[in-house]
Amino acid sequence: MRRRPTGFDASRFARSTEGQLIVAFFLLLYVLGGGLIWFFYGQAAALLGLGCITGGLLFFLLLYAIMLLIGYFAGE
Repeated sequence: MRRRPTGFDASRFARSTEGQLIVAFFLLLYVLGGGLIWFFYGQAAALLGLGCITGGLLFFLLLYAIMLLIGYFAGE
């Protein structure tokens, strides 16, 4: 039978919090930012804005993947 680890694991907490903050940021950016663009400028501008937000998200994911690979090869 497997025992549950006891105590507080700071590195696991940091990783999970970091992921939650990133997801919340981009969710707010899409919902709030896209909604405000739609409200003030209309549907065509909102679609263009969502395309730009998606481009930023893909660029962020690329940089994050590079940092993960560097950390992996550095042994962290």
